[in-house]
Amino acid sequence: MLPRDCALPTLTLRIDSIAEFRRAVMTLGRVLDDTVTARVVVDSVERTLARVRAATHRGPRPATFWKAWDSPVIAIGGGSFLTELVEIAGGRNVYGDDPRPSLDVTIEDVVRRDPDVVLAGPESAERMRAAPAWRALRAVREGRVLVVDTMLVGRPGVRLGEAAVSLARLLHPGSIP
Repeated sequence: MLPRDCALPTLTLRIDSIAEFRRAVMTLGRVLDDTVTARVVVDSVERTLARVRAATHRGPRPATFWKAWDSPVIAIGGGSFLTELVEIAGGRNVYGDDPRPSLDVTIEDVVRRDPDVVLAGPESAERMRAAPAWRALRAVREGRVLVVDTMLVGRPGVRLGEAAVSLARLLHPGSIP
């Protein structure tokens, strides 16, 4: 147990974008005196993101709605690393024009934006498919609610490259070996 007057150094890093992830990893490398490992991590993620981008850049860019929460309905906005991952994976976030990381939306507004696909976690996707109100959305009626691995894509960490691969496989099956 530490004495009450003992101050522990702390470091707080906010990561809402892939660029902020890069900076955070390099900052941690400097703080921990291991910039070599930090550079290896950043380079590995960058290579994977570039591979996914190259595999999907010529294909169609399906309009994508990422449903982050049920009540209120929360969408992923343009200020989130998740929008960057959707774009790298060959999609286009229908709320990507909003600079916030996430935002409250209405079902009616989602219907108006008419996404080609919906991304959602397993439970949220199931509730969406079962809810009559969501049947107004063409993507729901046509069975294009895609289940994301929330454990993989939910955090801007060292698995960002894997997250992009996972999303590309959902949006463009067969595009990534």
